[in-house]
Amino acid sequence: MFMNTVWKNAQKIAYEALRACETPLGLTTGVHHFVDLWARDSLFATFGATAIGDYDTTKKTIETFLKYQRSDGLVPYRIQRAATSVWKYLGKPRYLPTPIANFRSHQSGGLVLDGGLMTIIATSEYVQRNHDKKFVKANFGKLTYAIDWYFERFGCNLISEWFLCEWADAVLKAGKTLYTNVLYAKAVSGMSELAKLLGHQEYAGRYRDLAKKIQQQIQTEFWNGRYFADWIDWKRQDYFASHPNMLAILFGLADATQERAILGYAKIHCWNSFTLETNHPRYPFWRIPIFHHVIGMGDYHNRGCLWLQPGILYAVALCQTGKKAEAKRVLTKISEKIVKYNGIYEVYEKNGSPVNRFFYRAEHPFAWSSGLFLWANDLVFGKK
Repeated sequence: MFMNTVWKNAQKIAYEALRACETPLGLTTGVHHFVDLWARDSLFATFGATAIGDYDTTKKTIETFLKYQRSDGLVPYRIQRAATSVWKYLGKPRYLPTPIANFRSHQSGGLVLDGGLMTIIATSEYVQRNHDKKFVKANFGKLTYAIDWYFERFGCNLISEWFLCEWADAVLKAGKTLYTNVLYAKAVSGMSELAKLLGHQEYAGRYRDLAKKIQQQIQTEFWNGRYFADWIDWKRQDYFASHPNMLAILFGLADATQERAILGYAKIHCWNSFTLETNHPRYPFWRIPIFHHVIGMGDYHNRGCLWLQPGILYAVALCQTGKKAEAKRVLTKISEKIVKYNGIYEVYEKNGSPVNRFFYRAEHPFAWSSGLFLWANDLVFGKK
């Protein structure tokens, strides 16, 4: 009874948090200083909107990213609504007259490549739930244009990117990252399903074959016998990144033996009372940009700050691999934290309290975690 009550209360909080992030453009990352639409945040958050039947918000978010698609097909990683300034990070954003599409990292200048991939994945998730053939038909041309951008540059080879361009953008990685390539495989597979829905069998077959080739390369290049490595530059960097490894399980890139190995490694090395640590082992000091050290946030993506997303994905991965009781326990631990602090925050300290440091305060509410939590509850506990 206690478990049931806790997760229901947490679900209500998550629902209200996601609603708070709704705008005419779709879901923003938050409402305090992350008031823009970041592709990974906003589009993963649509998983929750779709799960609760808020299809209009999901469609609106996807359509916004496609609206700002570049002439060569690239979809932005961020739709910027407010000027970047100290005021913004003090929770007093100064909104722009017209939103701006961002394609390059403000830190390194490299192209951030997950915008188009996440747009396709969010569309695929939405269509699996709602079977909205009309929506797919209206946007299939733009989605095809988006995925072709990657094919023209990488073919069926793995994606390479510049520093600070993947999700863990507070860590100096360059080359082939697991996170982006897991999304690549899933997006191409999703395009196959979308083409099949419209009866485009030739496209469906082409995308299916390409997805298999990308999946095989991920297996060959990233698997180290225990888990999928974090990234590959001049060599394979055998850090365990919990977030993309959970996605690899959920997106069907790991076989049964690999699933057990990944989940076992995560439980031993990354479980921290209510969620997973971002990585194991810790990244060295020099891999964190100096700015993050200066403001006291060198642990933002480095076994310091705790994020709910890896823990939520861990619960769904456990459920998907037949460990439903354990999945419920994980979601209950997360639920307890949400209820205790009456909200869903971007990052937490080791003791479970939301980050509130001298130079940085965790965003609240946080759409990405709120949406994934609603989605996970639907999959693990079922609709009540």
